Amino acid sequence: MSARRAPHAAVTVSAPLRVDLAGGTLDLWPLGLLQPGGATVAAAISLRVAARAGPPPRRGVIALAAEDLACAEEHPADAPLRRRGRLELLQRIAAALAPPGGVSLATRSPVAQGSGLGTSSALGVAAAAALLRFTGRRAEHGEVVALVRDLEAQVLGIPTGTQDHEAAFLGGAFFIQHGPGGGTLWALPRPLLAALGERLVIFDSGLPRSSGPSNWDMYRRRIDGDAAAVRALARVADAGARAAAALAAHDWRALGQAMRQDLDARRDWSPLVLTPALERAFEAARRAGAQGYKVCGAGGGGYAIALADPARRARVARAIEATGAIVSGARPTARGLSERR
Repeated sequence: MSARRAPHAAVTVSAPLRVDLAGGTLDLWPLGLLQPGGATVAAAISLRVAARAGPPPRRGVIALAAEDLACAEEHPADAPLRRRGRLELLQRIAAALAPPGGVSLATRSPVAQGSGLGTSSALGVAAAAALLRFTGRRAEHGEVVALVRDLEAQVLGIPTGTQDHEAAFLGGAFFIQHGPGGGTLWALPRPLLAALGERLVIFDSGLPRSSGPSNWDMYRRRIDGDAAAVRALARVADAGARAAAALAAHDWRALGQAMRQDLDARRDWSPLVLTPALERAFEAARRAGAQGYKVCGAGGGGYAIALADPARRARVARAIEATGAIVSGARPTARGLSERR
């Protein structure tokens, strides 16, 4: 973030979305603790959300807007929290961080809700950071990640993880090792991003999804001790550990295998993970020579990824598009949270 400046100067903060390569869902406490040795591997991508915090339209007013949703509201800064509607996360962030005199807070996203790219978390991180900077405070990594994670859990009514928030704040590629006392985040070398970008195909399956049903189904099954869920969690954890090791070794074939292992485990874990459109796209990618593929986030629609040798990447992308999916031009990025006037 930039140096501290005077309060009440309008500020815009942007943050990247992410793709998860393997080991997702383990960051939902306490799943990562139930399977020692697992890791969650993710990479920030060049699709970015933005939040702008500025002076209120009138003193004592909080004005909120999600520009891409054409959704806006105003209420007195001292009004009780409404806790409902499409702006509830922004309401909660404003209640926690807005100054007494009020604020205008507007967000926008380049992708629709239900992308599977950690959109709501990235929007929350950008909004919290923008409000902190508007009031002249630093946006500290630990404070922002923990606050937005916990407010999202209140909104969703289910446990939430941190990989989306970490990617939004830090950028780059990383893996989180889960253990007692909190996970340990390891940033992967920047040269890996360019090499990963030459191989990664990011695409929209064409059907948005809600992370709640599939995430909760997987979570509930494991907490209940369902035998299939226990086995699936072990396979997801192993896939995450294998993906982290493969990236560190620049072993792209092994990374592809870890991605497929992660997808197969999720397919067995919950029937809500795959859709016919995703299955068609993955089969097309396989036939075109992809080394690996998987859903993004909790699945059930939204975005997905495929991994291919650079010489085959264009062929894999065309095969995926032939199924009706939309291939994105987004690539992995080292750029995390960014502020501008």
